[in-house]
Amino acid sequence: MDGVCLSILPVYSEEHPNRYQIGSVGLLKHQVETLEAFRDPAIDVIFNTAMTGDGKSLAAYLAAFEEQLRVIGMYPTNELIQDQYSALSKYEASLHIKLPRSDMMYSARINQLMREHDEKRRFEEARKLLVRNSLLLTNPDLIHLMMSHQYAWDHMRKELAVTIGAYFDYFLFDEFHVFGVPQVISVMNMLGYLLANYRNKPVERKKFLFLSATPGDLLKKLLERGGMRCKIVEGSYTSSQQDGYRCILQPCRLTLHEVNQELSTEKWVQEHLAALLDFFKQHEGSKAAILVYSVATARRLVAQLKKYFEPHGITVGENTGLASREERRASYSKHILVGTSTVDIGVDFHINYLIFEAFSAGSFLQRFGRLGRHASFPTYQAHALVPRFVLERLQQRFEGEMEVERTRFDAEIRGVFPTEQEFTKYTQRWGVVQAAQVIAELEGQKKRDANQAFATALCEQYERFYGTPEQPAMERARKKYWGLSKNAPQILEELQSFRGQSPLSCGIWDTTDQSLKTYDLFYLLSNANFEVIDEELFLQEVQRRGLDEREFRHQLLYLRVLQYVPERMYLTLGSRLNLAEYAHILHNVVVLDDFFVREPRPVWLDRVNGRLKRVKLPCILSPTPVAELKQRCHLSGIFPLYRLRDGLGHEYSVAFGQEALLLDSLLFYQKVKDDRAMML
Repeated sequence: MDGVCLSILPVYSEEHPNRYQIGSVGLLKHQVETLEAFRDPAIDVIFNTAMTGDGKSLAAYLAAFEEQLRVIGMYPTNELIQDQYSALSKYEASLHIKLPRSDMMYSARINQLMREHDEKRRFEEARKLLVRNSLLLTNPDLIHLMMSHQYAWDHMRKELAVTIGAYFDYFLFDEFHVFGVPQVISVMNMLGYLLANYRNKPVERKKFLFLSATPGDLLKKLLERGGMRCKIVEGSYTSSQQDGYRCILQPCRLTLHEVNQELSTEKWVQEHLAALLDFFKQHEGSKAAILVYSVATARRLVAQLKKYFEPHGITVGENTGLASREERRASYSKHILVGTSTVDIGVDFHINYLIFEAFSAGSFLQRFGRLGRHASFPTYQAHALVPRFVLERLQQRFEGEMEVERTRFDAEIRGVFPTEQEFTKYTQRWGVVQAAQVIAELEGQKKRDANQAFATALCEQYERFYGTPEQPAMERARKKYWGLSKNAPQILEELQSFRGQSPLSCGIWDTTDQSLKTYDLFYLLSNANFEVIDEELFLQEVQRRGLDEREFRHQLLYLRVLQYVPERMYLTLGSRLNLAEYAHILHNVVVLDDFFVREPRPVWLDRVNGRLKRVKLPCILSPTPVAELKQRCHLSGIFPLYRLRDGLGHEYSVAFGQEALLLDSLLFYQKVKDDRAMML
């Protein structure tokens, strides 16, 4: 069907009525309201839900600049950590302030400091970053490990959690809406730890700030149960220029197009290369971005675009998980950036032409929000590639309209996409076990009397979050924790990590760009031709390049990637079990080994399967085929479900790791009838 073409009006944000100013910067209304919420002792949790491009990052650090509060800022990607850290120096110049001491903390940064200081202990470098910096930008994964006593060993595991509480006044979570239920529970456990520790110390009580995160029902309910006092700060907008308002998003022309199995995003881009070239010729100095979900799609597009555009002097860069750090940094200066979620989450880059695919409302708004943030271009265009039903619904809602206000458009986008699966039963089935792990760690450490008193207080706080007077949660969760620790430690490892484990991570020697990296085996099986190499040979190359060996040890396999295939190969797994005889394990998370790859069949399949079959993997199996299971359970198209055929050739669906735990919260209560049919 034909596309839908709309003119999206500009957005103006309301300035503070009293012209509140710091240095040469006049503050917006929502920024001052955020600062005032920090000054209010009756508020624990602040949600700033202002629109993309409306200065939420500055709002987040005003308490540090104006009140000299110390802050840990947590960002979902290392790319965003680096982007926000670079922005700090701009605040120093524009606000006419002297920034407090600041740094970044993530794995590669800690490794760098260890080499510089000849330090053998990661714990010590992490501790120094915590105590020496008033502004510390990191990721929630690391803070989760520290706050749940999983970083370092023995008494030092508690020391980092105590240090975080003692040295920082507030905790910033940026782009929190990109996370799912397991991460919400992990963050609630952090908040509970700090709340229990400082409940009777009102002067030292911590504050928590969430940016771009309208609190969902689960988060609101848990905060309310835990006795945490919340404030939601919103932006105030208009689509016309007027006194007291500042332009934050430029007007743009948005065209929505259908993509499907016959016309993929990759094919659509290929068919519109000439139109993109014409745009560059007509608008000198333009910059473009193409945002997709699949790393394989991005890589193939990069190769095709370079071949087409570079003879015209138009450069192309890649920003994906498979690109090196140097390539990702360089991509921002290219004329065309091709990226995945490494850049569509919060990173601020200058573009005036955007092509993006979106299969959920959150992803659509996230990606569309990358365009129009800077007034340095004469025109702005976007092309959104969406499913047919989304296009039809939007066509009905905007029929006959030419100009649309951004706030209304955003609301309509949330309405036309399906509601995403919320996994509401995960909290009671698995989330409480995450909380029980922290209690168990405390009770098992030295100085038992002091730990026991705090463990009791913390257990009471978690009970407020997760239990009710009629149905207490923590005692049952602790029993489940100890049962898993004895019988299924691999499931506990998934629960205890922030985003899940990576048992299928492989060391990659990528001959297409001569880089060394790590990546998932299942992705490589579907998208690359490779050969298996010895660990010793791979690590010798790591040493020759002066890289840190710790980033590459303990991988499932070591592979030399020869090329990425032009078309994705479909992955089918196998099991030698006759699963009809094991109906009791269906729709339950179990730990199994002996998986192997049936299709595709690379030259090195025997080596791959020989290693894969020995790995114990937390998983969940269902007799319902992948496509049907996704539809019935309202799972997103990119939820990682795999086809599996058992020893008799019967087809099943299988999910691994953290996704298995999520799916279990949907399927556990459903019965498998006659070993084959699932009743939903």
